[in-house]
Amino acid sequence: MRNYFVVLLRNLYRERLYALINIAGLSLGVASVVILGLYLRAELTYDRYIPNHETIYRVVQETTLGGKGLSIAITSRALGPMLKEQFPEIQAVTRFQRNSTGDGGVGLRHGDTVFYWENTYFCDTNVFEFFPPTRVIYGDPKTAMNELGALAVSETFARKYFGDTNPIGEVITTDAGIPLHVKLVYEDQPPNTHLKYDVLFSSVGLGFINVSENGAIRRQQLWRSSDYTYVRMLPGFKPADWDRIDKAFFAKNMSEVATSLKATWRSYVQPIADIHLHSDLNADRPLGNRLYLYACAAVALFVLIVACINYMNLATARASRRARSVGIRKILGASRASLALQFMGESLLFSIIALVLGVMLVEVVLRLTPLNSLMGEQVRFNLLKEPLLAGWLLGLALVIGLLSGLYPAFYLSSWAPLTALTGKQLAGKGSFRLREGLVLLQFMISACVIACTLLMAAQMRYVSKKSLGFEKENRLIVTLRGGPPIEKMDTIRSELKKNSHIRGVSQLEGVVGRIGGATIAQVQMEAGAMEQTSVQTMAVGEDLVPVLGIQLKSGRDFTRRLLTDSGVNFLVNDSFVQKMGWTQPLGKQLTFEGGVQGHVIGVVEDFNFASLHKPISPLILMPLLNDISGVADLNRFFLKRMLVVNLTGEDLADTLGYVGDVVTRADPRHPFEYEFLDSVLDNLYRTDRQLMTLIGIFAVICIFIACLGLFGLAAFATEQRTREIGTRKVLGATAVQIVTLLARRVLAIVLVAAVLASILAYFAMDEWLTGFAYRTGINPFIFVLSAAVAAAVAFGTVALQSLKTARADPVEALRFVEG
Repeated sequence: MRNYFVVLLRNLYRERLYALINIAGLSLGVASVVILGLYLRAELTYDRYIPNHETIYRVVQETTLGGKGLSIAITSRALGPMLKEQFPEIQAVTRFQRNSTGDGGVGLRHGDTVFYWENTYFCDTNVFEFFPPTRVIYGDPKTAMNELGALAVSETFARKYFGDTNPIGEVITTDAGIPLHVKLVYEDQPPNTHLKYDVLFSSVGLGFINVSENGAIRRQQLWRSSDYTYVRMLPGFKPADWDRIDKAFFAKNMSEVATSLKATWRSYVQPIADIHLHSDLNADRPLGNRLYLYACAAVALFVLIVACINYMNLATARASRRARSVGIRKILGASRASLALQFMGESLLFSIIALVLGVMLVEVVLRLTPLNSLMGEQVRFNLLKEPLLAGWLLGLALVIGLLSGLYPAFYLSSWAPLTALTGKQLAGKGSFRLREGLVLLQFMISACVIACTLLMAAQMRYVSKKSLGFEKENRLIVTLRGGPPIEKMDTIRSELKKNSHIRGVSQLEGVVGRIGGATIAQVQMEAGAMEQTSVQTMAVGEDLVPVLGIQLKSGRDFTRRLLTDSGVNFLVNDSFVQKMGWTQPLGKQLTFEGGVQGHVIGVVEDFNFASLHKPISPLILMPLLNDISGVADLNRFFLKRMLVVNLTGEDLADTLGYVGDVVTRADPRHPFEYEFLDSVLDNLYRTDRQLMTLIGIFAVICIFIACLGLFGLAAFATEQRTREIGTRKVLGATAVQIVTLLARRVLAIVLVAAVLASILAYFAMDEWLTGFAYRTGINPFIFVLSAAVAAAVAFGTVALQSLKTARADPVEALRFVEG
């Protein structure tokens, strides 16, 4: 064994260049696989840290009304308590109700300090029985939510307001001045949980998720959706068993109303561990995408294969260097098994060294680069806290060692002693063809990943350039929070219009691209009868149509300058007109819950009010009123408006300052919050861009590893053909001709690889593009470009290695004698 180790170290020293190439390639491969593997682990283990997560399910619902189906993640506030009362197999129920509409979060104050929190919910008092904190820092989760005005906050929240001090009992106030008391501080949730919250408000005494005691009212409430509802079931329960509960509940509580509405309703349950990757519902929290995981897993596998191929190629290519050693050992009695073991040991040593360097590289990358942010900060790497992970990494090194060393070990140990000593058998075409095949596989993988990256970039460019049916450039979105600034809306708009660089001002209840809630409406059909249907609505202010540049197809816009607009009127989009089958939409009556009714006064051209992942849906534009006199004080601080300001684009800094001054004078309690509409819309595709960036990064790594191996093979091939190169130079060949001679075989292989890669990339990206309702075509030029990139990189790699020999003195080349 000692002799084997000495020989191994001697070979490493003698073949320093090839050892460096192998270790560099394997190290990059290990680091890539570890990073992507940790990301996949985080994605695949969502919510599995929750104790007894196997018994916890989320209740969701599916309704059909007016021929339109809607699957939604939120249910009625009454559903959970009623289920618990009527079915003993449901052990417990807990609910969450999000307490902020749109984006930007809820402002909470301590003294003069105010921050805005996006993930805040009202919840039931038993919330921590379902979802116990990973660690309690202060307070008692069993009793924390039992009091009126109680708050449970994350460690991040507590540190922002109170530093390292114990905040239990401290007062946090809402914008309405309502005091709330911190009763619990919990460790921040792990990143891989589907329902993230920084603040939980106790529902005791607030009425937000309370259920009426009146049975008839409760049954009416079942048709309104507001809460995320979770149930704990008895062990052994299966989701398919819910069908019995659902049918019995519907028959007892909802069938009568469903018949009158001509509607259908059903509920079903989702295991919480499946929600992140297996849910596709409206009103859900941000979720994962299985296709993205498949892409990351494929990239990790590709990088590993490319790195292992490097080792196999270089080991077999340098076979003649080991031939005499193998022959002599066999003559002296060494068995084939012992020689194979020696070569496998060499491969394992390479992989262990690569593992150590790869782990160091992972630490550097995660600490010093933004790569982890592309993965949602989900990659956690700490070998001291996770000894099992160290075991998995050691296993990975063994797998890499076996994969990369198995064929070379059996190939090198298979030679007969005499042919090994003479070297006559070693120049056969078998191993040469195998190496070419492996190079082809490497560059097929690399070209495929390059093509996918370019196709994703083309789709993202298409998304950014596609006409949305409204203007997004130079549109400023300003957030107004709470009752006081909303009551001053007319004054704010008048002041802003005085600036010559502001063309118009309107308002929205949410931001275009992130709004469009579904509701039930009575719609007058062409024949005059009223029918119920489910529609999407958007609450908008006066002048929104001209401010956003939406095209008015017929009728007119909202305006208070006409006496006929004293009531509630509506605009609809062209898709709504087509859905209703209207030939004359103007004047048609619409009625909503609560008795709100009016007539259609205008039709707008279709515009993309949601992301381009979804097609344009029928839409009703409702007038957004600023009379909030009937809103309870407790609810006023949750109100929000989004000002839409159409700017000329000139003197942008001064104009922003002017808008900020006007808004701050009207609302001195809040900081000036703004963003540009084009940036808001770009954020709709953040996940897609992150995936594109990730694949692009690992495409570069993939092709770099492939080039490392190609560099080593080119060095060996050049060395083997030194005499031939010298002879050709004496006969008048130029350096360019010699480089071309050495590279043309590689170029042919790369071009074949590019053709195969194009086929794979086409099918992969065609599947990815199905996630977009609006997609660019797959341009064949992209495949040509990816082939050209792969060929150029391959040619440059070979040329870099062979050019020195091609320029060398031919006399020295002719004196060359093989070692």
